[in-house]
Amino acid sequence: MTDMRRDDNRLAEWLTHNQVGIIILPWMVTALNVLSLKYTLLCDGGFSQSAASLRHSGILTFHEKLSLFRSDFEYCFILVPLALFFLTSIFPHRWKVPFNSAFSLVLAVIVNVEISVYNTTFAFTSLKVIWSLLTWAIKSHDLAILSLSSQNQIQIVIWGSALGLATTIAVIASRRNIRWVNNASLAMFLIVGTTATVASIPRVPVMAWTQSLLRQTVEEAFLVRNTNAEIQSSSVTELLHIYRKTDHIPPAIPTGFAGRAKNYNVIFFVMESMSAKAFDPAHDSLLDMPNFKFLSEHSFLMGRHYTSYPFTNCAIFSMFTSLYTKIPLGVEIGDGEIKVPSLIRSLRDTGYKTSYYGYVWDASVARDDRLLKSIGFEQIVAPQIDPGIDSEGKETFYGSLKYVEGNDLQALHFLVNDIHRWTNERQRFAVAYFPEIGHDPYREFAGHRSRTFIERGRALAIRQDAWMGELLDELKRDRALDNTIIVVTGDHGMRTLPIDESQPVQQVVAHGRLNDVTMRVPMLIYVPQVLQRSITIEIPTSHIDLAPTVLDLLGVKGNQELEQGSSVINTGIATRRLFLPMDKFGASGFYYNGNYYMQSSSTTVYKNSTLNFVDGNALPYEGKEAGEVRGVLKDQDALQNSLLSHLLGRSSLPY
Repeated sequence: MTDMRRDDNRLAEWLTHNQVGIIILPWMVTALNVLSLKYTLLCDGGFSQSAASLRHSGILTFHEKLSLFRSDFEYCFILVPLALFFLTSIFPHRWKVPFNSAFSLVLAVIVNVEISVYNTTFAFTSLKVIWSLLTWAIKSHDLAILSLSSQNQIQIVIWGSALGLATTIAVIASRRNIRWVNNASLAMFLIVGTTATVASIPRVPVMAWTQSLLRQTVEEAFLVRNTNAEIQSSSVTELLHIYRKTDHIPPAIPTGFAGRAKNYNVIFFVMESMSAKAFDPAHDSLLDMPNFKFLSEHSFLMGRHYTSYPFTNCAIFSMFTSLYTKIPLGVEIGDGEIKVPSLIRSLRDTGYKTSYYGYVWDASVARDDRLLKSIGFEQIVAPQIDPGIDSEGKETFYGSLKYVEGNDLQALHFLVNDIHRWTNERQRFAVAYFPEIGHDPYREFAGHRSRTFIERGRALAIRQDAWMGELLDELKRDRALDNTIIVVTGDHGMRTLPIDESQPVQQVVAHGRLNDVTMRVPMLIYVPQVLQRSITIEIPTSHIDLAPTVLDLLGVKGNQELEQGSSVINTGIATRRLFLPMDKFGASGFYYNGNYYMQSSSTTVYKNSTLNFVDGNALPYEGKEAGEVRGVLKDQDALQNSLLSHLLGRSSLPY
């Protein structure tokens, strides 16, 4: 009896003096913040996506909506509070509230930053990448990737103020042992905990939005994507063998056109941000572009050609190396020059002069100059930028088109002069011209009024057609046109649109899904004397196919054993798997066996016969086919990480 009274007294004393509710009060604010963010995301499309996944029409019932929060309730109001309770039990009393407040602040910052990134790019990312992008954004045109809308700013201020207020109340309540604060906080957690229990009753099958937002964002922030042991221990040769076998890549054999353009010069005319929706030489009449029309009449025309990744430096790397990459390798290459096997290097080794003309990023986090040197360009000719006018590149990407046009023409005239000199010297050349005038978001020419952004893109292509005319005139004067391959393409399509015409703040075009506007780009390969008419190829092709195709036409073997692409003339490409990554903008996928597959940032998998996806294209979340798609993309990421790490002499890359 005495022992029972002692226990009762201890319990009464604990109930009188415990401060569990006070200690975890700051966490309450972060937990509610997470729930509000999850609800906002669901209202922006998650509810409709979930309804489509359930294979029924209409809206979700209340219980179905509530069940989408079951993991969030469990983590925010059961698992994390319990962890905080046991963790702070080892702390001196005066440190319990400050620790909990600091912990809550750190997680709140991580979640809000991840959601801010998601709202602009439709993808979560790591804190390392966020820091890199933030540094890049200060000096680059990709500022919009981390730009915060006014709504984001207001939300951050509100929740930051609420967390500060809760911390202040908790500190005062702890010092004075204010019981009603403690009891009210415990009651709130009890109520929400009960709701969490109800929500945990399975109402909908496991799907993307039943995952905990807190867990997902924190995991993504600190995620280190390591390759599996087998892939990590494989050599470059073994990795490419795995790739060719699993993705059904045809053998690299000479085609019927092999060597038919032997000793030709090569010009790459790469239009910045040019979507095939605006300029498509395979399907357009080109009546408003006489020079591109002339080229198209003796060209291979790719009707479904895709960028390898919607970043310029990644696209450049793939064009000339025939390798996929999803990270800007200029920084990873480092200060020392790494000689990456490429089309440019192969031609340079056989006596070609190689040169690049156009704007070049040489900032600390965007060293495109290193990238261009590593793939073999012996000369890099950039327009003379006045640092007093455009030291950060903003004028190039947001300023007047007249300014950008002046820079592009300056680079073009350098190219024309070099062509004239080389042809007089009977010197073969392989050059790349990258005008920046078309960089998205597409800008309007003074005095023109386009109804849509696609029309703006068309107008920008027409202006560049005139520049192609200058090149053709020089080649004709030098009698070099008939022995020059000309490649016309875009590095990637239109990625962004301005939110406000007066501000350089952008929104992503693709809205977290693969689509033609961003991924499909124009592609023609002009081969005079060899082609008496155009040949249209409707099999999906990619920038990784450019190097194998040109080398095949020239009859130069190059480094076929290191290529991931294939000549577009090789009919075997019809049965291969072609990857379409753009996960920094919310989705990745591939084309295979007549279908396009996509995995969104929420890990929902879609399937369609075209590169346009709607909610109804979602596969059952835990279905066999969806699991196979996730597995293919995961294995490809692991393989590319290991492959590029080997080539660049790195232990791993932030892939």
